Amino acid sequence: MEKYSWNFNKDAENWYNDPCNTIGECLVAAREAESAEEEPRSCVYIGENVAFVPTVDAETVLEQIACEAYDFCELAEDWDIYDRKKQDELNDLSEQLTSVVQAWLKKYKREPSFWRVESVRRYIL
Repeated sequence: MEKYSWNFNKDAENWYNDPCNTIGECLVAAREAESAEEEPRSCVYIGENVAFVPTVDAETVLEQIACEAYDFCELAEDWDIYDRKKQDELNDLSEQLTSVVQAWLKKYKREPSFWRVESVRRYIL
């Protein structure tokens, strides 16, 4: 994923311009776009792209399983599916589940193709 995005509107919800690898590339693209506009622009806003990385929370998954077990048989309410005091066990499961989900997304070409723009700064054109 390219590292930077640019926009003439600092507060835009969506930055549709093509992302770039460098701030310099953003400035070149913005100058080209600015020269095609009727009203000249004096500045452009450039920010860093932050990718969305899917993660899986083990506690949420285990709670869902516990609910399904209870729906299956009310005796399941006594089942201690995990120990809240053993955070290392939950962290281990979260890491494993996250790896599996990320591998699945990659295998079927369903990885996120969007990002959030942060650390936006103003640049003079």
